[in-house]
Amino acid sequence: MKKRMIYSLLLVLVVMTSSCESWLDVQPRTKVKSDELFKTEAGFKDALIGVYTLMKAEALYGRELSYGFVDVVTGPYAAFNNTVYYDVSQWKYLTSTTVRSQIDAIWMKMYNLLANVNNLLDNIDDRQSVFTGDNYNIIKGEALGLRAYIHFDLLRLFASAVDLDKEAIPYVQKLQIEVPHVYTGREVLALLNEDIKNALVCLEKDPVREGKLKDLSGDGFMNARQMRFNYFAVKALQARVAMWGDDLETAKSAAGEILAIADDIFPWVTTDAVSAPEDKNRDFTFSTEHIFALHVKDLKDLANTWFLTDGSKNQLYCQNYTMQQWYEIGRGNAVGGNDYRVNYIMKQQETGARNYMIRKYYQPESYQADYAKRLPLIRRSEMAYIMAECLIGEDDDKALEYLNEVRRHRGIVSDLTNTATLRDEVTKEYAKEFLAEGQLFYYCKRNEMTKFPYGYQVATEENVYVLPKPDLEIEFGDYYTTDNSK
Repeated sequence: MKKRMIYSLLLVLVVMTSSCESWLDVQPRTKVKSDELFKTEAGFKDALIGVYTLMKAEALYGRELSYGFVDVVTGPYAAFNNTVYYDVSQWKYLTSTTVRSQIDAIWMKMYNLLANVNNLLDNIDDRQSVFTGDNYNIIKGEALGLRAYIHFDLLRLFASAVDLDKEAIPYVQKLQIEVPHVYTGREVLALLNEDIKNALVCLEKDPVREGKLKDLSGDGFMNARQMRFNYFAVKALQARVAMWGDDLETAKSAAGEILAIADDIFPWVTTDAVSAPEDKNRDFTFSTEHIFALHVKDLKDLANTWFLTDGSKNQLYCQNYTMQQWYEIGRGNAVGGNDYRVNYIMKQQETGARNYMIRKYYQPESYQADYAKRLPLIRRSEMAYIMAECLIGEDDDKALEYLNEVRRHRGIVSDLTNTATLRDEVTKEYAKEFLAEGQLFYYCKRNEMTKFPYGYQVATEENVYVLPKPDLEIEFGDYYTTDNSK
């Protein structure tokens, strides 16, 4: 008989307050029985906010799925003293026990996230009477969107992008103890699209669609829509999923819907905001452009540990050669000399010019609250890149225009004019824009690139792009989670 293990579920209980800051800074407090938690609307709110809290774990989006594992594997960093990330950069998935434990933790914690999401969704339809206003639809829509978002990243990490008919991952739609079914990549895409479709219906009246990112009335639950999986975050996910399935028309439609309203709701960062004389007033992550971001309370400590402390053994430095090539500032090419991403986000080491420190997550003293503690997961510029990529070979001039629009809002004064290098320019933009965010890995995997930009190693699905599932998952067909309190 197959051994079956029940995956653990730790629901988070948070304190209701009228402050947006309190909603975003919640921490796990205690285990709560579902039948007690879901007696009230407040309980559903707590459960949903708890999922966002769990997403911020360093094993997940708080590090490994942003500037950590998925960023390091693409090779932008110089040699560092940190043994773990050195092994990651060498793609030692199977020979390094530490790297393997990182991968196992990603799998386990992602499915634990899904357990929390599914527990909420399993209870919400039978408790509609406890909700006020449109909160039933908002909470259900966000939960459905998050379920798709988490599953999609599992698909992008642990399954083939080349052969969608291969077995991929379990797509778990309820809280269960049974061995989950493992779907093919193509089947997962269908399930993703179903959750996305249903989420969009639920979020039809999301205040973000009217440009309302903040609502200081009531208990603060509807405040900071950019830090929640809002309607446009779901549309952006739809564009990503469509690109994975080579459905370019759906990708263009979804990305285009966002870009049509972007100037009003997700406007480009301004020169003044980027170049303010004092660091405390600089918008290092281009926060106005965030479609979905996490509010990470300890981002200052994380940035100091991994990026900003000279001589730290954990330091992730960018290589000088990489910087010159990506940002068009070396070998007599001064096109990128005005790029915000170089001038204000990167900083050469004080002790020599060989490496650059990344200041994207720098949290200066007295940092502006509107800029602070933000870790972007989806941003406006990606939608422009998706449009450009979809238009290659169909309307190259229009594709160039989408790229040039981003470049102009990054301070680059010279437009691209050569349509023959469109693919290379899209790739270069992913490398520049999403440094320390992890999206380059997924882009390269989807496009079956054998080398990351300016990399020297050969990447394939066998050695890089498909992460190994935990051994127990392979042996028993089960999925597991670790205790969220760890």
